[in-house]
Amino acid sequence: MQEYETTFVIDSLIKNEEVEHIIDKTEKFILNNGGEIINIDRWGKKRLAYELKKRQYGYYVQIHYKAPGHLNKILEREYMLDENILRYLTVMISSRTQKSTLVKKSEAKQPEDDVFDQDTEYEELDDFEESQLSDTPDPNSELNTPETSATEEIKKEE
Repeated sequence: MQEYETTFVIDSLIKNEEVEHIIDKTEKFILNNGGEIINIDRWGKKRLAYELKKRQYGYYVQIHYKAPGHLNKILEREYMLDENILRYLTVMISSRTQKSTLVKKSEAKQPEDDVFDQDTEYEELDDFEESQLSDTPDPNSELNTPETSATEEIKKEE
């Protein structure tokens, strides 16, 4: 069995119960035809890049599954027959993609100590801020700016 990902867009004007029914129906269809669900990712309601069937929004769902090759044609036929599904795309996950995904997941699970020492970084930031503060003039001190010197000259003339 090969791994696949199918992403489909459901009409956003239907009720949430109907959206869940479509997702459950798709999940059961894959399972009943010899497939195995790995992950279901509900992206939620998003704005479409362009109108599809006079709709500006759609509910996005992505299903990652393992299945025999003949299942995809049958699944896409089911998508075409369902009027609430606006668009769909099914892709095969290559072995190279699977390996890179595993590497990314293992890198994400590394402990925080290997990444950086948070206390050291905060100490460096504090030192940097203190040095920057000493270089900037105090806003409450009297400055010899053109505005203050002009005001002083006016006062002297009076």
